[in-house]
Amino acid sequence: MSAPTLLRLRGLSKFFAEVPVVDRVDLDVVQGEIVMVVGPSGAGKSTLLRCINRIEIPSEGEVLLDGVNMAGETRNGKLVADPPRAAARKRRRIGMVFQRFNLFAHLTALDNVAIGPHRVLGAKLSDARALAAEQLARVRLSDHVMKRPAQLSGGQQQRVAIARAMAMRPVLMLFDEPTSALDPELVGEVLEVIRSLAVEGMTMIVVTHEMQFAREVGTRVLFMDGGRVLVDAPPGEFFASEHTRAREFLRRVHAAPAT
Repeated sequence: MSAPTLLRLRGLSKFFAEVPVVDRVDLDVVQGEIVMVVGPSGAGKSTLLRCINRIEIPSEGEVLLDGVNMAGETRNGKLVADPPRAAARKRRRIGMVFQRFNLFAHLTALDNVAIGPHRVLGAKLSDARALAAEQLARVRLSDHVMKRPAQLSGGQQQRVAIARAMAMRPVLMLFDEPTSALDPELVGEVLEVIRSLAVEGMTMIVVTHEMQFAREVGTRVLFMDGGRVLVDAPPGEFFASEHTRAREFLRRVHAAPAT
């Protein structure tokens, strides 16, 4: 039996000053898939993620999570926008990890992870901290739970951010260039955590410039340019793609000097 469709995008578009940054994207993501999104700067990759979890409100189209419209409910044939609390409940089911870590500087790693379950989900502080300790162990930070962000490396801070997102029990994880702000020697530890989540069966959409990681971990690769998905294929097919723009992109990526 095939896995159920978890996420469905239909005609998703986002315009800024009448310019389509995301342009009529249709996408189905089944449970357990790891979708890697690649493409040049300005292709619309990050905006696509931000439209999925409604940090950005789409200009057109639908985002359905488990068959539920993220924008609201249909009543008498018309879409009625969700009130803020209902919208927030829907968004909790999607975790997101950004390029920057966005941790609370005055809180320990433990309390950075516990604050969501405590403040948002209403868990007792002791229970939220126990959950936070579990999630920090999951990203191999058990020895650093009482450290504040300034005492952690960039890679460790990003792993705290991943633990914080996972503590909210999401059904879908979005990663927006999670290694782009890291020194090269710290990239591997973050990618290894994402790799472990893939092994556990977490459904993920990952915007990345790490091509080898996309090839090894992704179940699908989307290539975006000009706001549109130009290629949607398994990694083996994508990296052997005859699509002119995709081949040009890969050639440039592979020719770029290491930094």
